[in-house]
Amino acid sequence: MKNTNFGKSLSQLIIMVAICMLSFHAMAYDFSYNYQGNTLYYNITSDNTVEVTYYSSDNYFQNNNYVNGDVVIPSSVTNNGTTYSVTSIGASAFSYCSGLTSVTIPNSVTSIGEVVFAYCSGLTSVTLPNNATIHSRAFMGAGEKTTIDSVIYCNDTLIVGNYTFIGTGFLTFYLNENSYFPNNNAVVFDCYSSKSGDLIIPSTISYNGTTYSVTSIGEWAFSYCSGLTSITIGNSVTSIGNSAFEGCSGLTSITIGNSVTSIGKWAFAWCSELTSVTIPNSVTSIADYAFHSCSSLTSVTIPNSVTWIGEGAFHSCSGLTSVTIGNSVTSIGYRAFYNCSGLTSIVSKATVPPELDGEVFPKPNSCNVTAPCGSFEAYIASLWNGYFPSRIDEDCSSALQEVESTR
Repeated sequence: MKNTNFGKSLSQLIIMVAICMLSFHAMAYDFSYNYQGNTLYYNITSDNTVEVTYYSSDNYFQNNNYVNGDVVIPSSVTNNGTTYSVTSIGASAFSYCSGLTSVTIPNSVTSIGEVVFAYCSGLTSVTLPNNATIHSRAFMGAGEKTTIDSVIYCNDTLIVGNYTFIGTGFLTFYLNENSYFPNNNAVVFDCYSSKSGDLIIPSTISYNGTTYSVTSIGEWAFSYCSGLTSITIGNSVTSIGNSAFEGCSGLTSITIGNSVTSIGKWAFAWCSELTSVTIPNSVTSIADYAFHSCSSLTSVTIPNSVTWIGEGAFHSCSGLTSVTIGNSVTSIGYRAFYNCSGLTSIVSKATVPPELDGEVFPKPNSCNVTAPCGSFEAYIASLWNGYFPSRIDEDCSSALQEVESTR
């Protein structure tokens, strides 16, 4: 079972290991250069280009605060009579620089390396270059109150790696009067709605006269964005990635577009204030732990399009009182509704009892189950009866209404 801080702890462990590993490859620097009051360190990458690196030569974690305040990275630097263009920022160059408050990166930079600004908890503003490639974990864990006043061009040359913005306050990027939150595929959200805490993911975005369809939300795209209060997902989106909104503790409602077919693992886990979620009929699978520990959900309706409910999908949704299971569900994963201590009513529309993979529901419980008309014996003969002895009934009201209507 995944505990409340598991996502953050695992992320922190990953970043620490990554930084340690990467630092071994950048221990030395070729020269230093002072620009606008800050001395930065550079490695020569070709006859006329350099990358920004970090200062540490022996103990990285003791020497990582070599810059403070506002830093402007120059587009070119000179050393021993040679002028070099600054084209990249190397891995971990500024990570853990807690005194860093703002960074301006010139357009000459085309690559921003892994964990470059990771855990700069004082960072409040970043101006990004046009057409840069941003690698994995570049801003991971930067300050929760961070905002960005910058332009980011989401064309084919911008690549944002997994976990790039996880755990940050970087919620708003600007592009042609709209604001976007990049993930692996530069998935974005609307500028005006974001200012009130409501997130709208549009069906399309436009850039340089070309309109692009927004088809997916990548892994960890908005995870731990505690300021989000509601989400509306456009109708072009077909998949919600693993942990996409995990840990969004301020989230209260979700509207999922009618083209989404899959909800990934841990997608909305630990959204503890989530009271409302609308799952459309397009969804066919709800993956493992998708709504784990959404303790404020008052009810859930699984649409008829869903064929299976993953392991722990609604585990520890302690406020959940009623569940409606669609007629196409054939299996329910291990502990899918485990520790849902408030559950009192389950309505299953599946004529064939869905297969239960081990411990699915809480024990003991006082929950009542309603099966479709004519399916009572099948449910009694299945594992369902073990969970709900003498508490399974069938709903024949619609059949009676049909009989009455023919009289």
